[in-house]
Amino acid sequence: MDLKGKEKFHSVNYLIGLAQCLIGRNTLIDLQNEASVAGTIVDVDGFMNVTTENVVYIDQLGRQYLLDSLVIYAKYIRYLHIPKDMNIKSSFEDYINSMTRKKKPAEKKLTFRQKRSMLNNFATMVENNMV
Repeated sequence: MDLKGKEKFHSVNYLIGLAQCLIGRNTLIDLQNEASVAGTIVDVDGFMNVTTENVVYIDQLGRQYLLDSLVIYAKYIRYLHIPKDMNIKSSFEDYINSMTRKKKPAEKKLTFRQKRSMLNNFATMVENNMV
């Protein structure tokens, strides 16, 4: 999953990351038009467009259609059913930790003034036998 710029921002700061935790799992997705899609989620982009495989499309009348793959645009998704065996909190935390990078503390260089001050302090401590 290669997310860049805005997609990465959306995936970490909104609940799109929750949908990305479901990649590789069989899930039921309810659509805005009262239809449903059941299948394995293959990909979720940064705008929550979902790509699925081995899909069963269930229309409003309950008729079922088998499809190899299906792309669902975000504006058509009403609800994602999260599998009961999935601990969503720990999965989402792991996902957030993998997407965000930790900043290493930068070592500050001492300025000439700071170095001179430290040397003077050290010299004073030596004179007073504190070191």
